[in-house]
Amino acid sequence: MKLPISLIAIPALSMAALLASPALRAQEAASAAGTEPTTTTAPRSFEELDTNLDGAISKDEAAVDPALTQVFGTLDEDADGRLTPEEYAAYAPGNGPQN
Repeated sequence: MKLPISLIAIPALSMAALLASPALRAQEAASAAGTEPTTTTAPRSFEELDTNLDGAISKDEAAVDPALTQVFGTLDEDADGRLTPEEYAAYAPGNGPQN
């Protein structure tokens, strides 16, 4: 028995609408709050990442920034597992420590 295309298409379209609803609601909520979602974010400041205030960013501290986590090993020039302000400046120019 061959089903009419409408009997196949309607459930498929309904499922697609249901799956898209949460994303649409999130966008609408962001618009209502005046905060549009962005696909890129500016790098965090050195101070934001150095949560224990020891003057360096550890791998654990960097974990809140997925992009930084990906390049941490490259930035850590002396391979000590910590980013100095100078090493971090290569990732985020202008976001080094504020004096």
